[in-house]
Amino acid sequence: MAAFLYWAFKDLDAGSLWAAMAGVSPRWLVAMVAMILITAVLRAWRWVVLLRPVAPEITIVDATLALTICYSVNLVSPIPRAGEAARALSLRWSRGASVSAVVGTIVVERVIDLLWLIFFIAASAALLPGKIEQAFPGIRTAATGTLVLAIAAILGMIVVSAYQDRGVNFVQYLLSRISPRLAGAIAEILSRFIHGLAALRTPSAYVEIFVSSCLLNLGYILITWFSFAAFGFDKGPWELGLEAALVVMAISSIGVVLPAQGGIGTYHFFYGNALHSLFAIPMAPAMACATLVHAISNLTYFVVGAPALYFQRRRYGRRGTLTQEFDAAQ
Repeated sequence: MAAFLYWAFKDLDAGSLWAAMAGVSPRWLVAMVAMILITAVLRAWRWVVLLRPVAPEITIVDATLALTICYSVNLVSPIPRAGEAARALSLRWSRGASVSAVVGTIVVERVIDLLWLIFFIAASAALLPGKIEQAFPGIRTAATGTLVLAIAAILGMIVVSAYQDRGVNFVQYLLSRISPRLAGAIAEILSRFIHGLAALRTPSAYVEIFVSSCLLNLGYILITWFSFAAFGFDKGPWELGLEAALVVMAISSIGVVLPAQGGIGTYHFFYGNALHSLFAIPMAPAMACATLVHAISNLTYFVVGAPALYFQRRRYGRRGTLTQEFDAAQ
C-alpha cells in the first residue's frame, strides 16, 4: 500500500491536488453517491441468487448491509480480505446462515468478478490497441494468468459440486490417516462449502447472474464517467466518453483486486495513471479524480456499513471479541 501510494503521488504536492478539486461539480458527486448505492444493491441481488439454495431467507437488504460491512472492514482492517469474513458473519448474526456455506457463494462471486475483469481488460485492449500494454507492461501476461486461474477455479467448483458427498468422503478418508479429528472438522467445512455451490446447479440462476452482472458493471462504468464529468474531462480537449470510462474502470479494478487495505494506493495508482498515460489528462487532475472517487466510494460504504456492523454486533453477535469471531470465520 505504501509503495503504491508513493508511486502514485511522488511528483505531486497537496496544493496541486486541492487546486484540481476546487472546480468539481457537486451535482456529479451526488450522482456518484447515488450510483454507488445502486451498485451495492445490484451486487446484493446477484449474491442473493447464489445464496438461495443455502439461505433462502436472506433478502437483498440483508445482503446489501453485509456488503457495506465488508467494504468498511476492508478499509480499516490490516488483515487482507477481512471484510469477506465480516459479511459472512453479518448473515450469520442476522439470519443464522452457515458461514461455510456463505463463503462458498463468496468464492463463486469473486471468480465471476475475475472473469468480467478479464473481459473488460480485453475490451480495453481492443479499444486502445498497443497503448494498454505500453502504459502497463505485463498486463496481458497477468490477465492471461488470471484467466487460467479463474477457469481452473470454475472447473474445480464444478467438480466439487458434481461429486458432492463422495468427494468429501474421499478427502475425509485421506485425512483420517493423519488425524481423525482434523478429518472430521475439514469434512464438515467442505460439506457446507459444497452446499454454498448449489446455485451452480440451477440453470435459471445463470440468467439472473448474467443480467445483474451486466447492470452492476454498467453502474461501475457510469460512476467512472460521472467522475470525468465532475472534473470536466468530458469536455474541452479530452471529451472522454463511456468508452474511456470502461477502460479506466477496467484498469482501476486491478487495484481493487490486489490485496491492499481498502485498495488504498493501488486503486489511486492504476486509476490516475490510466487517465494520464492513456488519455493525456495532466497528472494532478488525474490523481485528484482517483482520490475523489476512492474517497466518495469508501465514505458511502462506511456511512452505511459501520453503523450496520455496530448494531448487528450489538443485537445478534455471539459472546467473545469481534476479532475472535473474524478469526473463526476466516
